[in-house]
Amino acid sequence: MDFKILFATLLLLPLSGCFAPLDDDPSSLRLATTTSMRDSGLLDILVADFEHIHDVRVEYVAVGTGAALELGENKDVDALIVHAPQQEITFIEKGFGTQRTLLAWNSFVLLSPISLPQQLDEAFLDIHDEAHCFISRGDFSGTHEKEQDIWRQLNQSHNIPLISDSNGIHPSGDWYRSIGQGMGAAINMAHEKNCITLSDRGTALHYQEKVTLDLFEYDDEVLYNPYSFIFVTDRPSGPSTTFLEYLTNQGKDIIANYTIGGEPAFFVAY
Repeated sequence: MDFKILFATLLLLPLSGCFAPLDDDPSSLRLATTTSMRDSGLLDILVADFEHIHDVRVEYVAVGTGAALELGENKDVDALIVHAPQQEITFIEKGFGTQRTLLAWNSFVLLSPISLPQQLDEAFLDIHDEAHCFISRGDFSGTHEKEQDIWRQLNQSHNIPLISDSNGIHPSGDWYRSIGQGMGAAINMAHEKNCITLSDRGTALHYQEKVTLDLFEYDDEVLYNPYSFIFVTDRPSGPSTTFLEYLTNQGKDIIANYTIGGEPAFFVAY
């Protein structure tokens, strides 16, 4: 079965046990990556350039970081590109992966149909207090994890009541909508429903001309968004090593020079 078709079933099937056994093919790399790397448009450019230079085929699936790490735990892929540092550290400490290498970073931003306050905590307080429609990815991705971190901080600093359920930790109310989907889907729904959403900067820039949402950036260290490459334990390291070497050499120039509408989408981390 074609690898990409097989990965499409992730939207419908549990991750565990839905893959055919992997062959240790030295000319093929199976990669699980974040939807933001794909939805920003950067990943396809990197993969095409890498495959042009090297005799290695990259087959990838773009999912939330939580799902990507689960694929790594099941050894369904050879390597990961993810952006949830604490989850990544736990993944390695449990023996599922090795050699976490920081590749790039950008920041998280808010996309909104209405004007928002200039401070991050004030913006989220306004969203909560005014019950503005908010779209959450709700997929335990790096973006969703960051959103939950912000709500936790507001719970501690401003006593915002939170609940914990299958959608994670979040405020209550019909204005809060958890969709369990990727970044592009969240942005599209925010556009269609006239809602606010948290996004990585790269994907937000990619969608700017497609949606009627304004981009709000904040000078707050909590919004730092690093992307890391991780080897999956007991998977062939040859193709993964070749790809990592490319990303930290020729690929870093593509990352550094990749712009959307004249704006840098990512920054190299080395």
